[in-house]
Amino acid sequence: MEFFAGANTYGGFKSLFNECLEKCERLFILKGSSGCGKSTFMRRVAGKADQLGLSTDIIRCSSDPDSFDGVIVHELNFAIVDGTSPHTMDVKYPCVRESIINLGEFWEEQGLVPYRNEIISLTDKKSMHYKNAYRALAAVGGAEELKRHIIRSSVITDKCDETVFSIAEKAFDGIGEETRLFASAFNANGTIVLPTFGSVKRLYRISGYASFYLLNALYGIARERGVGMVVSLGAPNSDMPDSIYFPATETLVTLLSNAPCDSFEEEKNISCARFTSADVLSGCRVRLRGIDKVINELSNEAKAELYGARETHARIEDIYINAMDFIRLDEYTFSFIKRIFGE
Repeated sequence: MEFFAGANTYGGFKSLFNECLEKCERLFILKGSSGCGKSTFMRRVAGKADQLGLSTDIIRCSSDPDSFDGVIVHELNFAIVDGTSPHTMDVKYPCVRESIINLGEFWEEQGLVPYRNEIISLTDKKSMHYKNAYRALAAVGGAEELKRHIIRSSVITDKCDETVFSIAEKAFDGIGEETRLFASAFNANGTIVLPTFGSVKRLYRISGYASFYLLNALYGIARERGVGMVVSLGAPNSDMPDSIYFPATETLVTLLSNAPCDSFEEEKNISCARFTSADVLSGCRVRLRGIDKVINELSNEAKAELYGARETHARIEDIYINAMDFIRLDEYTFSFIKRIFGE
């Protein structure tokens, strides 16, 4: 499974790393700067696990989905994660559960000294870009909440609830645990969606103004009944789910136009237009269009700031890459893989 364990949200960066890793008996936390090889280290571990036929979960970086933020190897019950900001990981049970791997040991420090002032300036600049992005996202969140408040008054709840219970009848089966993660993330390119849930049997695509009401109602009923489910929190609105997967029936219900799965056997599209009062909405359409315009402009501003952060990050990364002793790092990586996999 591939997913994000952290994402940019209306409330800043939200991390679910501790939740996603709580069942791992062994946890290796990578420390070091941008460009020190953390993602490559994890990619090699994942490659070895795949070579041995072991099942893995890949935690992608929400800012750059091509990069790894973590790898979970299920049969050996261990994980390796990037423990640097913004998803800083702490050591609670040193050695017996968590161990720090400091990839900064492979820097050639003399190669970094001439760049001291530039590194400090770029790091502060990157931080400011993120702060501005979160200011814009917070404003988007406020506008979205206003939009939902206006729409909620038009929802025909009885009619919507009938469909909710119809989905529940097919999707629910037995009791189980609730797992939370992010199948989508908001970054400089907009909303990115991973094929988190692989191949599913039944896919429900929910669209329209009342879609948030329907999915929240379904989520509420599933929680009341203790149904096993994997909940993808919305990005950037992490206060609400954007998708719910029910493993027992292999059913996925999503608001995302790009469904977070590889494939599906059966698909049903549910338009929530019929769950809203046309008379009530007709008096709100001008307001809603105005709010949508504000949301679009603020979202573009957030993306611009995140793009600035990404470009600044790339420059920092270049500086550290040029100061890394990758031969020593490769030697350590292969010795670690040999030790952890017993080969």
